[in-house]
Amino acid sequence: MLNVGLFDDFKGAKTLLLWGDAEGMAAFAAGLSALRNQPGRDLLLDEGTIRLSVCSVAAPAHWSNLTRETEGFRWECSGSTLQHAEDVVRPLIHGAGHQYLEVTGEAQQVFIPRDEYPPDLR
Repeated sequence: MLNVGLFDDFKGAKTLLLWGDAEGMAAFAAGLSALRNQPGRDLLLDEGTIRLSVCSVAAPAHWSNLTRETEGFRWECSGSTLQHAEDVVRPLIHGAGHQYLEVTGEAQQVFIPRDEYPPDLR
């Protein structure tokens, strides 16, 4: 399972946290790959404290932005950001650890840990 939360002060910054186990990381990596290969789709993540829609947009390299929507948040990413995210998530399928990604908008960072936090983290 992959959980999603937005924390005002997590590791010193406003953070979009995507945490879970090996199965969650595998599903997330597959979803990121599908977004890169089929633009126009959204990856919906709704386990945890918020609902997050991840989508691919035409944008400069390494760009990503988190915005608030009526029923959650939208994380818009360039193709290169999606590729980078997939590249840092794949090793988490095979072992515990964590990765950071940059984002603008409603958060300052994206933190992706595997097996470091309980599913009910609030």
